[in-house]
Amino acid sequence: MLTVIALGGNALLGPGERGTAAEHRANLARTFAAVAPLLEGEVVVTHGNGPQVGRILLQQEAAAKTVSPMPLDVCGAESQGL
Repeated sequence: MLTVIALGGNALLGPGERGTAAEHRANLARTFAAVAPLLEGEVVVTHGNGPQVGRILLQQEAAAKTVSPMPLDVCGAESQGL
């Protein structure tokens, strides 16, 4: 049996959270604790990266006077590679 779990880009961000790595890890742990009893066989997890790309774009803008900002497609590829 193959189970696919697709998490939207904001699925790991709770109300009022800032989106820190620690918050994402804690939310991921809670998510999988809830679904683990339902899983059998192979599991594929996929995750949207919109919020992460947005953060990279903000970092690009903040550093624009020091380094040339990269376009959206490059920032998307960076977040996927990370």
